[in-house]
Amino acid sequence: MINQILLSCKFQPEVARLDKRLLFSWISGIELTKSKKKHVFDSEALMFELVLSIATLGLSHSNLGCNACMDGDFPEASRQFSKTAGVFQYLANDLLPNWMANSKQVREMEDKSLAETRVGVCSACTNLFMAMGQQMAVATILVKPGVPNYALVGKLCLGISERLDTFVQTLRSKSPVHMERLDPSFLVLITFSINVQRAMSLYFLARSLWVASEYGVAIAALSEATVAMRTRSSPTSRGLPEVEPNGPLQSLVPEMNGFRLHMGALLKAWEKDNSLVYFNKVPPSVPSNKALKSIDLKKAEEFVLEMKDPLPLGVPADLEPPPSERSSVTSGGDDVAASNHSTAASGCDGDLPPPSYDLAMSNDTRLETGESRERSDSDLARELSERLNT
Repeated sequence: MINQILLSCKFQPEVARLDKRLLFSWISGIELTKSKKKHVFDSEALMFELVLSIATLGLSHSNLGCNACMDGDFPEASRQFSKTAGVFQYLANDLLPNWMANSKQVREMEDKSLAETRVGVCSACTNLFMAMGQQMAVATILVKPGVPNYALVGKLCLGISERLDTFVQTLRSKSPVHMERLDPSFLVLITFSINVQRAMSLYFLARSLWVASEYGVAIAALSEATVAMRTRSSPTSRGLPEVEPNGPLQSLVPEMNGFRLHMGALLKAWEKDNSLVYFNKVPPSVPSNKALKSIDLKKAEEFVLEMKDPLPLGVPADLEPPPSERSSVTSGGDDVAASNHSTAASGCDGDLPPPSYDLAMSNDTRLETGESRERSDSDLARELSERLNT
């Protein structure tokens, strides 16, 4: 409906007028509020209202995905996270770049506006929710009875780790101001997840190698996995972040310790079997030709903003107020019509003119990149993705 109003203003600028100033006020759904006074951002731009409404839609799908995950319905959770990823992908690749292209005060808007209106944040969130969707795919495999395809699961876990790492790198490079506004505990959890997924990929690689009778390399892979699950000695070293008492990771300590004990016991058993039965040479690390290549399911459901016919604007001539009492509607950039009120010409807080909506509607580019994958695992991953979407 908001988009329909925007189109109406675009095609009927001469009658796109309001009786008084109209502000849209929003609070971010992903920024951490450190003080009692919430960071409220006001804008007269209809485009601002549209962007925040779409972002809210995306976050609602993520909430449904979390609920489905807690209920054990991992395919449904994967579908919901895929929808969220698609929403943020649309914001990052289409709506926001076109909206901001005509702005002369990008840096000022970068510092002041909400995280959901920044291209870098939305691009990062696309990677985050695609990784979460892939985690649900791994969970779907592991809860099924029988022995899983260890190599496939390992490649999926490595893909999750790389996606989460891209999430952090994108935030740090493209939107450092808003990265500082996120909950630090959340970023610690992301760092933890990156390293756990990498350790799990090595663990499943080791299991697949052992099944393939490559005992020495399997022991090397499992040894690397145990090292990856250790608590790191410094913030820049490899390993898991330190778990603080009463911190966000405290609830995960029992599972972490259980996984470490399992890997340690399995490593001892394998080393004993190899020394008594197989006598395979154990390399110091996993050879490059045996290392896993990540699989990325690219689960982002395309979001399409519905286009409706413009609405007729304006009132009959005998009811129209005199020009001195009218202010223009801002569509997200320049005024749709001339105004006698200087504040009505702004897009944000009266001094940040939003970009042109005409430009926002003119471009519709989507880039898609591909990568080579091993055929067998690629086929399995594609079949898994199709099952999750049915």
